[in-house]
Parts: sequence; structure tokens; C-alpha cells
Amino acid sequence: MLSLTTTTSGTTCTLALVGELDHQTAPRLHEALAGLRLARGGRLVLDLGGLTFCDSSGLGGFLVAHEVASGAGAAITLADPPRGVTRMLRFTGLDPVFGTGDTAATG
Repeated sequence: MLSLTTTTSGTTCTLALVGELDHQTAPRLHEALAGLRLARGGRLVLDLGGLTFCDSSGLGGFLVAHEVASGAGAAITLADPPRGVTRMLRFTGLDPVFGTGDTAATG
């Protein structure tokens, strides 16, 4: 199960993910990303503090988020990534692609 909540403050759009991000739930993330309106020069924050599980499909979702943000001329930050996500990003060499922060307030 995955819950997604979107909030906007100025030019920062935060998408909070709570639950499991896997092959069954990743399409929901893709749909939510497709519906975002990001400001050029703004920031997309994926708040991962409530993420309890993430597999390679979730990693693919983060890459889609990066593409969406880049296409809009916005930056992206992964906030509060669980240790497993941090390890997966480091192991795959994708950690430099994403800005990471300790809290969802990053940005």
C-alpha cells in the first residue's frame, strides 16, 4: 500500500510517500508525477520519511521524478531517504543525480 500527498509552498512542490514503493505501487507515483505543475527554477521534493519499503521499481520512479523535474527546469531533492534507499542509490551510482536532505523542509 502506498499513500501519496502533494503540497506546494511557493515554488517548492513536495510529494510525500508513505508505505511501500514497489512494482505494484510505482504506477501510482508515475501518475502523481505526471499531474504535477512545477515552476521553472523551483524544486520537487520527494519526502521519503514514511517509506517502509522500496525496490527497483521505486528507484525507477525516482528516475521518472528526476526527468519530470528536469523537463520543467526544476531541481529535485529526496528528503529523509531510508537507509535502504540511500544504499540503493549509492550502489547503483545514482546518488549524485539526486540531492538528498535530512528533512522535507530541504529546498
